Amino acid sequence: MAVTRVVDWLRAASKKMGQEYMKLPVANSDPQYRERVYCYELYHHLRNEWTRSFPFSLCGEIDKRNHAYVHGKHLTNIKPDLLIHQLGWMDSFSNLLAIEVKAANAKYEDIRIDLRKLTALRQGLRGYRGKRANYNYAFFWIYDLCVDAWPDLRSKVFRKRQRDIDRRLIRCFIHERPGKSAIEVFWE
Repeated sequence: MAVTRVVDWLRAASKKMGQEYMKLPVANSDPQYRERVYCYELYHHLRNEWTRSFPFSLCGEIDKRNHAYVHGKHLTNIKPDLLIHQLGWMDSFSNLLAIEVKAANAKYEDIRIDLRKLTALRQGLRGYRGKRANYNYAFFWIYDLCVDAWPDLRSKVFRKRQRDIDRRLIRCFIHERPGKSAIEVFWE
């Protein structure tokens, strides 16, 4: 199954990430989280795992502004961190996976925004002429978070019922630290 291969590649890629990409060293300051820096390095290592025969393409931060199929509630002007799909097509066979990434210190509302976006991409909200985004999988990826901290973060994000978020449609992965593969965690 295609998504299983991607999960294996993501785990291998995450294991190769260095500390400087998880927390960027800054002159005359403490290291800082920089989601873009982390995503670009993850993308680099993921591309190195990719095989030519794999029928999907990896794309980083595609701007979906003014896209005919990707607009409406929680989708207008989005830029998913990583997309795995067949370029130029928008059917359920072509859109394998959307990934949103957040650092351990992300604001709870920013996490909710990404989860709403991923839910909408999975639900295939109707766009132009009734067409849908139709992503088969959605991953929420958190880096530099201790797995033991996951239950607390999860409870704070979902302190109250969150409309427009369907956790059943989103798999969650935590990349705890450099040199360690990301692991899947669960919503319940």
